[in-house]
Amino acid sequence: MNFKIKKQQKTGNKAILEMEIANSHFKKQLGKAYKNISLKANIPGFRKGKVPQQMIDANFGKQYVLNEAASLAISGLYADMVQESKLLPIAYPKVKITQMDENKELEFEIELELEPEIKLPKYKGFKLTAASADVTDKELEDYVNNIRKNFASLEPVDGNKPVENGDYITIDFNGTIEGNAFEGGSAQDYSLEVGSKTLFEGFEEGLVGMKKGENKDITLIMPENIGDRNLTGKKAVFAIKLKEIKKRVLPEIDEQFLKNLGDYKDESVFREEIKRNLKEQKEKNRQGQIIGQIIGKIVENIKEEIPGTMVDNRIKQIDKDLEEGLKKQKIDKENYLKAINMTEAQLGGEVKRRASVEVKEYLIFKALENAEKSNIEPSDKEIDEEKKNLLERYKQEKELSKVKEYLEKPEGRNEISATLRRKKLIDLLIRSSKIIEEAKKDDKIDKNKLWTPEEDKKEVKEEKKLWTPNPKQTKESDDKNE
Repeated sequence: MNFKIKKQQKTGNKAILEMEIANSHFKKQLGKAYKNISLKANIPGFRKGKVPQQMIDANFGKQYVLNEAASLAISGLYADMVQESKLLPIAYPKVKITQMDENKELEFEIELELEPEIKLPKYKGFKLTAASADVTDKELEDYVNNIRKNFASLEPVDGNKPVENGDYITIDFNGTIEGNAFEGGSAQDYSLEVGSKTLFEGFEEGLVGMKKGENKDITLIMPENIGDRNLTGKKAVFAIKLKEIKKRVLPEIDEQFLKNLGDYKDESVFREEIKRNLKEQKEKNRQGQIIGQIIGKIVENIKEEIPGTMVDNRIKQIDKDLEEGLKKQKIDKENYLKAINMTEAQLGGEVKRRASVEVKEYLIFKALENAEKSNIEPSDKEIDEEKKNLLERYKQEKELSKVKEYLEKPEGRNEISATLRRKKLIDLLIRSSKIIEEAKKDDKIDKNKLWTPEEDKKEVKEEKKLWTPNPKQTKESDDKNE
């Protein structure tokens, strides 16, 4: 081995390593240092890359070359040193050279800031509320009807039937403010589902009760969430002509309808599968709701300060992901801020809040897994069973072979083991809590969730994953700073 850890001391979330790099390796880096300097040096009479070592020593000094060699040696072996120490640094190290001689071992000290070990407060026996995972008849019927809506047809309504919510209409409208037209305020042959809240607040409500061929003026106060903020709060008058009314007609659940959806024997089999899927989703939502409350209570009672370095690192990664997402979708930052109705400062505050929460969650789950290690460690049988279940999801031989090869490796088995530990930990935390069924309420959008451009590309069934520091990103950062 090219290096040796002579001594390792740890106090709190700080550690000092007394290190030694073999002289043979140091001399190799010394040769690289001379070559690197030669390629950059501007010394009269010598071409770049062809400067003799004696001339480099004379012009730059031997100490300068030794420092360059030491930097190459330490940065090149740093990742292996950390792995050998089994420590988890969260920032760039502080290095202090204690011996640097071309004929001796390179000796130095590394000071590291580490991930803190959270002292867990109470984390069992909480009284919590959670939504029931049972599927009601109404929920099942609503879901089935939503599927039917995807295959619905639009048919003209009879006679003088007035517009109702849910109708599809075609209109002309012309909007003016103080007698003047404004951008986005007019359209011809505009198709609209009444009640969809596609247009200005109050606009669609004013259409209810109109009949085909009728003209009507609707007066509104322009809202805040519009593109041109200069129009906010101003009174607008919309002259509307209703040209056509259509009603959505849902298809019957017959043989042809079921054939379009899959291999269903009859309607009862179709409904049973939907009910089973709904229940699975509600159970996942219930589990997330309970775990969210448990982690929230733990966070409230944590005494230690979370290292600002970890939060800052996470902020940088979120900012980078956001920037790359906007670039891929060709959205500039200004339009993105308008879309989410935030200022630059508000977005920065939301990113910081999200980063802080994710770092705390990571540290809490790590501490919980350590505290319950003896209760959640999976057996070889459980790991093999989980592996079997994973492989059954892949039908194509090429994909199956690739996944199977990965799962056979130690890192694949470790990943399965980590997944099972997390599942068993969550089950343990839920079992240890007293759950009170909460009154049923409609699902609401989480307003605290920060949307990023990549969100729209994720599959609907993808579960929320706990953020964890990415060792590869850390290594890449180290490589860039060599």
